[in-house]
Amino acid sequence: MNFSLLAEQIAQQDAVEWLGLAFGIAYVVLATYEKPACWIFGILSSACIAWKGVTDYKLIADAFLQLFYIGIGIYGLILWYRGNEAQGKKPITLSPWQSHLRAIFICLVISAPLSWLIVHYADARYGYIDTLLTTLSVWATFLLIRKDLHNWVYWIGIDIVYVILYWKSDGLLFAVLFFLYTLISIWGLRQWNQSLKEDNYVRNIEPS
Repeated sequence: MNFSLLAEQIAQQDAVEWLGLAFGIAYVVLATYEKPACWIFGILSSACIAWKGVTDYKLIADAFLQLFYIGIGIYGLILWYRGNEAQGKKPITLSPWQSHLRAIFICLVISAPLSWLIVHYADARYGYIDTLLTTLSVWATFLLIRKDLHNWVYWIGIDIVYVILYWKSDGLLFAVLFFLYTLISIWGLRQWNQSLKEDNYVRNIEPS
């Protein structure tokens, strides 16, 4: 690793960017423990990223994506706090494999025209893979809102690819960040899988 480049990139981060990174990590960590407060940190992280996208980086499309995430975060916050009256929290679920095939197919199709647009009008370096990761991230966020265990499988794959893309683009700080996200997502998959087994066990022993 080019540690001097990493140190330089770290030094270039301002307070808003550090807050965005810290809130983002808190969001993922709290999500692994099924804490509704995770959405508050997700909203704050997206707000910081959107602000920097508009004021410094002129990434208007990404800023709109972050605004979308803020809206989704509000919805997730309401849904998780509403929870499940019987258990005191919204239970973890599993979607059928057919729904994942449909979703992935739709993401593949939508990504084609979007990638053409950003390549031709925004000079994107990784057009198709970038848009595919974005559409899959949106789908994974919906799965997280529904507390579908498989959301962590998507995030593990998405984060690994982002590590590679940022590393190849010399965005070492973000490569390290997404490596941390990958580790947290693996932990989240383990935690939710354990919670799902415990929930199923409780439901099986409850008297009918």
